Amino acid sequence: MFIIIADIPKLWDVKYYKNIPFIKAFGKNLRRIRLEKDISQEQLANDIDIPINQIGRIERGEINTSISVAFALTKALKIDMVELFNLKIKDE
Repeated sequence: MFIIIADIPKLWDVKYYKNIPFIKAFGKNLRRIRLEKDISQEQLANDIDIPINQIGRIERGEINTSISVAFALTKALKIDMVELFNLKIKDE
């Protein structure tokens, strides 16, 4: 029995989903929490070992950050994950 390669689903054909309103709301909420705790972007970035500009890009909703970074943010900010994801999202 032979397998025809063309019949195997392409793993790289998975569509990338990017919800802009969610990403912007997440960033806005992160900024609010960070400022309430009087933590600079630099300090937060150093605490979780990511580039300083990445915090700004997350807060502005320019990048879709990872779950691992979100988890690290909650630990550095000493908050529950629920607080970081407690968002008010405006639909487009």
